Amino acid sequence: MTIEEIERLAAWCASAGMGEIELSEAGFSLRLHMQSVVPSTPAAEAPKAETVFKGVRAPGVGVFRLDHPTTGRPVADPGQVVRKGETVGVLQVGPCLKAVLAPVDGVLGAALIEDGAVVGYGTPLYELV
Repeated sequence: MTIEEIERLAAWCASAGMGEIELSEAGFSLRLHMQSVVPSTPAAEAPKAETVFKGVRAPGVGVFRLDHPTTGRPVADPGQVVRKGETVGVLQVGPCLKAVLAPVDGVLGAALIEDGAVVGYGTPLYELV
């Protein structure tokens, strides 16, 4: 077995998560014991916790409407108490309208997106407090 073959075997074992391997052939025996090396991370580079957005997100792609297109009146007002599953806006996709629902109970904050803005799936629309 050549040194290149041993290096490839060691790399394969390391990538497979194996800690030890032993091979035996006539007149040849090899035992590899891999020791994991964990790089130290300085405190300044420690990963930062992401803040979780607590609010209403777009359920799909379309044009966000604060006012219902058929009535012209606001679907919900900032400061309004909403219950989980209550409609707080409308997503317009061509001629189709899809209700934007509150994911949890809360008080509706100000809209984060203007009426008529094109939004993508998951775009934050309202904060809930």
